[in-house]
Parts: sequence; structure tokens; C-alpha cells
Amino acid sequence: MKPRAKQTAISLMAGLLAVTLSAQAPAPNAGQTRINAKDGQKYAWIPPGKFNMGCSLTDQRCAADETRHPVEITHGFWMGTTPVTVAAWKRYEDATGTPPLPTVDLYGRKINEAADPAQPVVFETWSEAGAFCSWAGMRLPTEAEWEYAARAGTTDYTYGVLQTIAWYGDNSGRKPIESTDLFREDPTKYPKKLLSNGNGPKSVGQKLPNAWGLYDMLGNVWQWVSDYYLATYFTDAAVTDPIGPATGTQRVLRGGAWDTTPANIRVSYRHTNPPVDRVNNFGFRCVGNLP
Repeated sequence: MKPRAKQTAISLMAGLLAVTLSAQAPAPNAGQTRINAKDGQKYAWIPPGKFNMGCSLTDQRCAADETRHPVEITHGFWMGTTPVTVAAWKRYEDATGTPPLPTVDLYGRKINEAADPAQPVVFETWSEAGAFCSWAGMRLPTEAEWEYAARAGTTDYTYGVLQTIAWYGDNSGRKPIESTDLFREDPTKYPKKLLSNGNGPKSVGQKLPNAWGLYDMLGNVWQWVSDYYLATYFTDAAVTDPIGPATGTQRVLRGGAWDTTPANIRVSYRHTNPPVDRVNNFGFRCVGNLP
């Protein structure tokens, strides 16, 4: 064999061996974590699997758009263990020249760069959230991926005792309150009542995670997902890796936030909003493949 031909044959064999070894490499364990070198955030491995999406059998508060139906997620993916933080967003700004987000909300709360760097970033639009994930080599989760990851194998409407896993209207202020009662008394005064009690977003990762190591899947900030919203989508949605309606005017958010009443802090609850809006309790997290 001529030297060049021999060298080519050796290279091909080495390449085939590498492919074989790669194919035989075991998948990560559920909840196994890695750092994304781009955004500096920790990601957990979410394995493929099947689950019942929508209204939990134990839930008496489901809306008509939470129709229970089987779904299969055929691919595993990495998901941020927390919502994207102020620190990670600042890293993105510095790398891309993206203009800063607002630092004060409509009620004078310090947010984003004026807040604790470990707090979740807020006030970003849906497209800005997607742009961050793309820069990080990731993407926004689908609605099905989000709920599958939030449940982490559980079947109830939360993945734990609410006080221990989530920041929400009752516990995100200086003292405990009954947010449901306050909201019922006068919804128009509810935001200022929360402000007077010091309610606001909290640094991520302080509450207990779910079984796959994901923090703040419920509470703290609503999380943008990739799907358009359609109230009847669940009744005829694809059962394998659904990606949502092809068109729409609203995007879906999941999980609830620091100002939300308990009735909406549920893994199946679907919140919707125009994608261009900036809101003081809207955040997000990214999913995808890590190198």
C-alpha cells in the first residue's frame, strides 16, 4: 500500500472508531448537570419519556384550555436549572452590544442590572428571550418540553409543597399574606398592596428543586416558551414532540410568578401574552444541546 493510501485508510478507521464510540456513549442521567460555557449557567439533563400533559387528576381548578392528553418527548435535552439570571444577561449584553433592559419597574422596584445579579432577568420580550438562547447555543423550550420537565415524573398539579418550592404572592414579601383574599377584595389595588409588603422577584435557586434538579419552575417569574397560544390546541395536538400552533398572536408563558395567587401556580396552567410586551414578572430559561 502506498504511504498516502495507507494514511487515508488509517484516518477512515479512526473516524469510524470515533463514531462507534460516540454512538455507544451512555446518555446522561436525569438531572445530571453541566455548565454552558457561553452563558455561564448550569443546565440539567432531561431524559426522553412519556407523560400526561394538561390537567392533573387531582386538580379541581383546571381551565378549559388545560385538556389532559398523552404526550411523548422522544429526545433528551439540557435545560437551565434556573431562569436566566441578571448576571447571565449582563454577560450577553457585554458580548453582543445588546442595549440594557429597564432597571426599574412601573412601581419603582429595582430590577435587572439594578438588582441582585442572581435574580432572574425580567422585562425582556419573547423575541429578546429567544435571541439570548440562540446566542447561548440553545433555544426556548416548547410548551410540552416545559411541562414535562416541570413535572419531572410527578403527576400532581405541583411537584412539591408550594411554600417550599415556589415564590408567589403569599410568601414573596416581607411578611406572609393571603394573596387570594387581597386580589378578590380589589384587583385594581392588588399590585400596590404587594408593593407595600415588599413583594418582588427573588434570587434564583433558594427554594427546593424538582426531582430533575430544576429550581423555580413554579413561581418567581413567568417563563416564555416557544409556542403560539391556541385555546383548543390541546384537544387535537400532536402527541409526539408537539411544537404548538403554526400561527397566532399570543405566546405562552408557564409557571407563575412572585405576584401570582396559588390558583395559578400549577404545572398545567397556561398564561398568554403579546410577545412584544415587557412585564416585571416575565423571565425565561433555555433548552437544547450542549457540546
